[in-house]
Amino acid sequence: MANLNDHMGRPIVAVTGIGVVTSLGVGKADNWAALTSGKSGIHPITRFPVDHLNTRISGMVDFLPSSSKGSSHLTYELAETAAREAVAESGLDSDDFGGPLFLASP
Repeated sequence: MANLNDHMGRPIVAVTGIGVVTSLGVGKADNWAALTSGKSGIHPITRFPVDHLNTRISGMVDFLPSSSKGSSHLTYELAETAAREAVAESGLDSDDFGGPLFLASP
C-alpha cells in the first residue's frame, strides 16, 4: 500500500488544478485567449504617481474590486481568486474543501 504521509506524518498533497490572475484577465481561459490573440497586459501605471520613476508602464491588475483599495487587499483578492479557480479545476468542492488552504503571493 502507498504511503500517503511524509516523513513527519503530514498528508502528501498533489496539486491538481491551477488558477491564474494576470494583467490580461482572470482564469486560464481569459489569459490564453488574450495571449494567443496578441493582446498585451502592459499599460500606463495609474495606481500611484510615477513622476520620479524611470518606468511608467507595467502589467498591473487594475480591474478587480480591490484594485484601488491598497496592496494588501489586492494581494488577498489575487490569491483567493487564483485559489478558487485551482480548487474548482481540481474537481474538489470549494465549499467543503476538507482542510486548510494556504495562499501565498509575492
